[in-house]
Amino acid sequence: MSFNDPLVKILTTLTFLIALILIPVDPVRLYRMEPVKIMPLGDSITQSDSQHNSYRRNLWQKLKADGYNIDFVGSQRENFGGPPPNPDFDLDHEGHWGWRADQILEKIDGWAATYQPDIVLIHLGHNDLSQGHSISSTVQELGEIIEVLRRHNAHIIVLLAQIIPTYPPSPAIQKLNAEISRLAVAKNTRESPVLLVNQAEGFDAWEDTFDGLHPNEPGEEKMATRWYTALVKVLKDKTNSP
Repeated sequence: MSFNDPLVKILTTLTFLIALILIPVDPVRLYRMEPVKIMPLGDSITQSDSQHNSYRRNLWQKLKADGYNIDFVGSQRENFGGPPPNPDFDLDHEGHWGWRADQILEKIDGWAATYQPDIVLIHLGHNDLSQGHSISSTVQELGEIIEVLRRHNAHIIVLLAQIIPTYPPSPAIQKLNAEISRLAVAKNTRESPVLLVNQAEGFDAWEDTFDGLHPNEPGEEKMATRWYTALVKVLKDKTNSP
């Protein structure tokens, strides 16, 4: 029986179609040549100031060096006070100096609608605690941010950070991080994963910040490495940059 036989052609076509149906679909694999849109979302630790690059530069360089076709997205392009010292990376982000989770929640609907991220990196909570907001309200607002993101992309992937420590140490941060861990478990679904990223572990606020809060170069590298390790678990396809 040759391939030119009509019956062989029909059977071959059916086999191919059945294979397509049975192969598990990973949303991140569907982007083909389109870049995966990543939104760095947070406060001043995401934005940084004009004297420091932020973790975003190191993270961008790691992803591009490893061949990932990605695009940072967001309404911001500068650091607090001006451009970063080395503006040789994708500058788009959604980091806002001094903002709390409730302020991010007020704006996230518009940002998500405009930029349509595939993956969001959330590092939030320091300003909530320092400005007298409760741990419970902060965690609730983080959960609401995730739900707003899902309204715009049912398959969005959220990397939710346990926030970095400060110097002097803050017991409230430890308590918040414990609740963030519980939130990640509660919000995680197969369709829209929420993956916990422990940015606190191994981060020394005395050595890794320039003011007891904001990362210096070693701190930026530590944060970038944590994000990168989590991202490679969801970025399945290595592609060449356009």
